[in-house]
Amino acid sequence: MIARLATLISDHLFLLKSSVIWAILLISVFCYGLLIELCFLSKPTEAWYDRSHYWSDSLRKILAALPLLGLLGTITGLLKTFLRMSVEKGLSLQEIVSGGIAEAMFTTQMGLIMVVPGLLMLAYLVYKQKQWSAKNHHEIND
Repeated sequence: MIARLATLISDHLFLLKSSVIWAILLISVFCYGLLIELCFLSKPTEAWYDRSHYWSDSLRKILAALPLLGLLGTITGLLKTFLRMSVEKGLSLQEIVSGGIAEAMFTTQMGLIMVVPGLLMLAYLVYKQKQWSAKNHHEIND
């Protein structure tokens, strides 16, 4: 079982050589960290409201970049594949194509997968902002 897992990991380590994958991971970690803090760890106060309101629009734009980075990874992976095919003149074509296509599809998948939880947490944050604003606006008018 452990040998099989080690083989599986070593077969896919080439994916970690992609700068696009690292960019997707770093952006996701930044956004998720901020969203988790604002949604679940911070107490809703006026300072929280101001900070969450400040970050909402930026987070929306940063998260929107994740699928685009995935697309960039797709193009990069395909370009590498075609370059290797031209350099190696079709030798071991199956290995060349499968490795490049795997990288291309993985970056697309990763960009799409990483954006969904971020957008859901962002929607929850906006909901909390509206709840807090409505509650405090109601208290001011009373």
